[in-house]
Amino acid sequence: MDTAEHLYSGIEKELSEHGVYATNTSGVSMRPLFKTHRDVVVIKKAEGELKKYDVVLYRSYTNGEHVYVLHRIIGVKDDAYVIRGDNTYVKEYVPKEAVLGVMISFNRKGKRHTVDESGYKAYSRIWNFIYPIRALYAKCRRFAGRVYRKLFKRRRKPSV
Repeated sequence: MDTAEHLYSGIEKELSEHGVYATNTSGVSMRPLFKTHRDVVVIKKAEGELKKYDVVLYRSYTNGEHVYVLHRIIGVKDDAYVIRGDNTYVKEYVPKEAVLGVMISFNRKGKRHTVDESGYKAYSRIWNFIYPIRALYAKCRRFAGRVYRKLFKRRRKPSV
């Protein structure tokens, strides 16, 4: 069994047998809420219809391997959830059956928080509301970087 299959069986087995799964976060797609290897999320097995702003763990397949992704629901369709990471700018349409669990709490900087706290709920809604501004800022920043590199690119000296 390779590492991906072992991880796959471990996460789903834990959710199936115990109904909850806790893990450190990895990656940058949920910044600024989570920082890689600093924060811990607690996921419970998904049951019933999930709602907008829930953070879900879902199974995806990339290059023939199982990949687990933790992102926020930004919309609900009949057969899929519209999902996006807090630090990403692309919508994903995830079939409802691919969602394994929903975040119920997290430890951030050593302090435990639940998804029912008013501060967390406000963050979720505000961060989603200002998405168009964040997306425009990211696009302008990328454009400015390209312009800067073109203008101030170091010229290579011709080899003799």
